Amino acid sequence: MLTIHGTGCCLADNLYTDCDFSGSAFRKALSVKEGDGGLSPGRLVFAEDFERFIGKPYRDALAEITRAPPGSRSLGGPSVISLAHAAQALTNIAEVSFFGAAGNDELGDFVQSALKKIPFRKYGLAGKDFPSPCTDVISDPNYDNGHGERTFINVIGAAGHFFPNDLEDDFFKADIVAFGGTALVPPIHESLTELLKRSREAGAVTAVNLVYDFRSEISASGKKWRLGALDDAYPYIDILIADKEEAIKTSGACSIRDAIRWFIQRGTGAVIVTDGSRDSVLAAGKGIFSPMEPVSMPVCIEVDLEIAAHPERRGDTTGCGDNFAGGVISSIAEQLAAGDRGRMDLRECAVHGTVAGGFTCFSVGGAFYETFPGEKIKRMQPYIKAYRKQLEESR
Repeated sequence: MLTIHGTGCCLADNLYTDCDFSGSAFRKALSVKEGDGGLSPGRLVFAEDFERFIGKPYRDALAEITRAPPGSRSLGGPSVISLAHAAQALTNIAEVSFFGAAGNDELGDFVQSALKKIPFRKYGLAGKDFPSPCTDVISDPNYDNGHGERTFINVIGAAGHFFPNDLEDDFFKADIVAFGGTALVPPIHESLTELLKRSREAGAVTAVNLVYDFRSEISASGKKWRLGALDDAYPYIDILIADKEEAIKTSGACSIRDAIRWFIQRGTGAVIVTDGSRDSVLAAGKGIFSPMEPVSMPVCIEVDLEIAAHPERRGDTTGCGDNFAGGVISSIAEQLAAGDRGRMDLRECAVHGTVAGGFTCFSVGGAFYETFPGEKIKRMQPYIKAYRKQLEESR
């Protein structure tokens, strides 16, 4: 069995699923300029910055925007959700473990109970005397011509006190080591180069999936974001997964393809950049993947067709990107198990990522809780088949 270890953002998502981004309360809360603390569709803002921007208590402003209590609470975070998908998809191939931080509070208890429902080999939450990390996820299902979008208000809490020395030595002894959404875990983010290098030295494949780095945007609005304390993490990353804005902001480039070239020129093995309901772009340089120039891959049309025909099956878009990363990681594991290291197919990773991300639209929140082992991948198989057919017919 392969082993996959991961760390990064893990939190409780409070899901507000039927909001209106065109409403007056939301429009009053919209950001005016980069990094000012206002809300923006698809982006995250920290609670204390949003409160300063809106000029009233955070919870009062949230109540005006959402007009109702959260519809539900879910396990969330780019790291834990991507690894949860991998654990569910790789039952007979890999043992997946997650490590993070939580406070000694009710939210921490909720996260612990949610983690028990995921088939992790092992999980550990370092207990901290700070509030558990959480995000209020405000979703408008009708935004972007019905594709939906959400915005996030985050409380870092205990994640701001999760340090590299909280990770045991055995964390680095895995076939794949994954770091997800570390910009929401500042001590890990600042040490990312060192942690990636240590993973590589132990023989691991390294995966990084980004999240919007609002701390960097606030401290230096409009400037390029750093990855690692000295912006030097790139040569130690086998695969980097980001959305369009994250890729552009982190690279300082002006387009997706320029951003991908920038990452690869700095030693990143492979890059996949998503763009919401539009095509993803992927490319590989030197490393574990067969080299390939940038190519585009569409979303899975079958998911869109099913939601259009059966709107009652629509959930929200929360966790789509995180599950995309999970699909990529699971494909890497399958190809490693087949002995393909050095000639892996990045397109195959994108197939699994695209379907995993699209499948998330059928549920509320990013976490899928199985009623039996293998349920999620079994339910995804028809969409994988339909997506392969879509790609074949588009050639």
